[in-house]
Amino acid sequence: MTDTLSPMQQRIKARLLAQPAKDKYIDNRYLWSKWKQIRKHLSTATHVEYRITQQHVLLVNQQFLLAQKKSKMRLASYLDWVAYTPRHLAFAIETGQVEDYYWYQMSDPRSDPNIWKRQLEEKALKTYYAQRAGRTP
Repeated sequence: MTDTLSPMQQRIKARLLAQPAKDKYIDNRYLWSKWKQIRKHLSTATHVEYRITQQHVLLVNQQFLLAQKKSKMRLASYLDWVAYTPRHLAFAIETGQVEDYYWYQMSDPRSDPNIWKRQLEEKALKTYYAQRAGRTP
């Protein structure tokens, strides 16, 4: 016996398959609103994985972190936070250019200046992050 679908069942199945998957629930209202601002600029075909870390930041695609109460992001393997706009970050996610966008935003006036009071601590931390990410310091 073959499983044949009626034309109506085929249309229902096609409609269900075309619907985007529902987003995972984010219980932190600040992170949820940040993600909602970015998500509305993403196309429905873009697959994005995210989770809340122990530091209460949103880790997206195992690649970058979103701050809770500010429009700041940073790559998972770097220390410096940069300002972002939801539309431009969504475009960077879709095109796979998040790291390029991060370096571009380092020069943005809204981004925090990279001025450390203890340069030795900065060098040690940046070396540790680079080694952990597999980059040569």
